Amino acid sequence: MSMISFSENHESSLISFEEGQALASLRDPRGEALKWVYSLGAFPSNHIVVIGLGSGFHISALADLDPGVTITVVDSREALIPVFRSQFPELDGRVNILIAENVQDLVRSDLYSDVVRDRAYVLSFRECWGNQVSLYSEFFAHLTGRSAESVKYHFEEFGINMKALYFQNNNLLSIKDVLPVVEASVMPENKKQIFRALGELVK
Repeated sequence: MSMISFSENHESSLISFEEGQALASLRDPRGEALKWVYSLGAFPSNHIVVIGLGSGFHISALADLDPGVTITVVDSREALIPVFRSQFPELDGRVNILIAENVQDLVRSDLYSDVVRDRAYVLSFRECWGNQVSLYSEFFAHLTGRSAESVKYHFEEFGINMKALYFQNNNLLSIKDVLPVVEASVMPENKKQIFRALGELVK
């Protein structure tokens, strides 16, 4: 378990720390959050999943930007929740928080199947990841269908030979990694064409 602590900044906002590392800008957490939100562009889905709760300013900015979106936050640090809830009481009922201590927790959760079903928009706010960079990178890979396990989950019905995917060493798979496996799989030609078209689009 990592140590979580909180400290007030000059504006009397509570900033969370993980083992001494700030999980938001100490000087201007709201400005940092707004800059991130404005960099996102249009949302392709009305369900947004954010990896990392941190000090919560980015979640508040996201909720302000579009009152119509449903927001789910994935984090592994339960100690962050009470301060987030008390600092942003207006978000009660608008922001769901899933605590997952590992990838298995995440994949077994209802959220995982919801993300696949709703084609939720998955975002990361790395400024609040603290010591959790490798775990949260895995969360991001699974939720965006870019890990071998999640590709298997998403594409099983296509009849892809998934074993070949497990020889890929990189963490984040792309369509480029999946294409050779698709070509070598026994599946209808029209389904292969879908993947070929995707491959052309991302060149």
